[in-house]
Amino acid sequence: MRKLDAKTWNKLKVMGAQQGAIKLKDLATELNLETDAAIAFLRQIFPDGKAAVIYEQHDECWVDLSAGALHYMLPVSPAEWTLMQSLLEKAPVTTWEDPAYDSLKKKFLDHGPLNTMMQILGQIESWDQDLSYSDQLLVTTLDQAVKSQRILSVTTTDEKVYTLFACKVLHLEGHLSLIAEDSSDHCLMVIPVHKISACEEISKLGSPRVTNFEIEEFIAAVRSMNEKETRLILKIYNPQAVNLFPDHHFLGKPCMVTNPEGDLIWAAYVEPCQDLFDWVYSLSHHVEILDPTVFKEQYFSYLEEKMRKIA
Repeated sequence: MRKLDAKTWNKLKVMGAQQGAIKLKDLATELNLETDAAIAFLRQIFPDGKAAVIYEQHDECWVDLSAGALHYMLPVSPAEWTLMQSLLEKAPVTTWEDPAYDSLKKKFLDHGPLNTMMQILGQIESWDQDLSYSDQLLVTTLDQAVKSQRILSVTTTDEKVYTLFACKVLHLEGHLSLIAEDSSDHCLMVIPVHKISACEEISKLGSPRVTNFEIEEFIAAVRSMNEKETRLILKIYNPQAVNLFPDHHFLGKPCMVTNPEGDLIWAAYVEPCQDLFDWVYSLSHHVEILDPTVFKEQYFSYLEEKMRKIA
């Protein structure tokens, strides 16, 4: 089949907006193709035949076009999604007059699940409010230290003093903990937040050496030794309404795909704990736990205990 020119692609765009039957000869004329070439084209573009059904009626050949079947699902990565958003923002002014531009821009900028996933929450969520006020202030200080990469002097309740770089604050081994890099030997360590009695920035010079990959490997190793990691799989019915990045939780090898029904399938290695159950509970009816069964059982036990406390 010959290469399609710009006019033909424009006709295809018009065809995609149509619904219902059209005579094959009329469609061929619209596409500037011979009848046989038009049939070959339709079968190549729509091999399953659902979007363009070809049939004979009253000694004439017809094509039944279904615009709804012309929707495509693309496996777009976060980087590709971000690039598409940037390209849409930089589109020429003449493009703005095309209704398809408005529709595409709305899908990428307003309704895309990754738009919700990439939001960074600036405060502790409601399911984190079990922390005391002083603990919340400490966590805020540690979060800021992670971003600034300044050296901290940390004193624990057993009167030990550490000079370190804060790497991550997350739930590990059942406690909200600080993952830190010693400023002298650059080894990684875990300090439960409830065991920190004092924390302040100091003027000592230096910079962290461990990489994000090494930090993630360290967390995975700790979880592996304690056998507390599991692969959680959720179905998200309304991605725009929920926070898919729970604060202070390490999501190992996260994966997010959209099924044919438009639901978001979310998966990651997590450490089951009270706070994670609180997060799942905060998602309400927007989420369904698909796997594993053990996590479901633990979550239902959590709900039963929660109902007993309310009663």
